[in-house]
Amino acid sequence: MKKILLASVIALATASAVIAPTQAETIVVKTHDHMHMKKHCRTKVVTTWKHHHRVVREVRVCN
Repeated sequence: MKKILLASVIALATASAVIAPTQAETIVVKTHDHMHMKKHCRTKVVTTWKHHHRVVREVRVCN
């Protein structure tokens, strides 16, 4: 009985240690006493055709 109880306590501790990092969401960086979320943006060139003419647009894509 003691072995089963000890095994279940160890299993719960191991499961909580594995689940905790997966619940992390967004990195919040504190600089100059201001809180802001870090965004990674880039410019993507999109080429489409409209009425037999090539249309090139630059679109800003952020995470």
